[in-house]
Amino acid sequence: MGIYKTGAEMLQDMLISYEAGANYIVIFNFPRFPEGNPYGILTEEHFTAMQKFWQYVCKHPEDYGKTGGQVAFVLPRDYGWGMRSPDDKIWGLWSADELSPIIWENMNNLIEKYGIKLDIVYDDPRFSYETYNEVFFYNSTFY
Repeated sequence: MGIYKTGAEMLQDMLISYEAGANYIVIFNFPRFPEGNPYGILTEEHFTAMQKFWQYVCKHPEDYGKTGGQVAFVLPRDYGWGMRSPDDKIWGLWSADELSPIIWENMNNLIEKYGIKLDIVYDDPRFSYETYNEVFFYNSTFY
């Protein structure tokens, strides 16, 4: 079966998302594996992870958002690039453009350096960068 997370890995991802202040956590569950599994690719360990996550959230509401973004990486306005690879589609329709590999490299360097303290945002005049210690634009040279 392709790449999927173990229950422990999924729990860790959910905890990181919670501490980063995520409003939603989505678990993609497709296809059915092994054949006949009525729960898609989810197994008992995944359901246990979800239960542990819920118990953690109930016991530790103070941890929600405790690791907020301190650094912003600003993407071009309305740039609908998938961000899964340097050659990912733009808006699901068009091939990657000349910005995609630059953004990919800059984004990954910043993720490596700042982890979940990095917020990835779009260039929007209504958005304020005042809360960030540092702001990097997609086309900046910063390493």
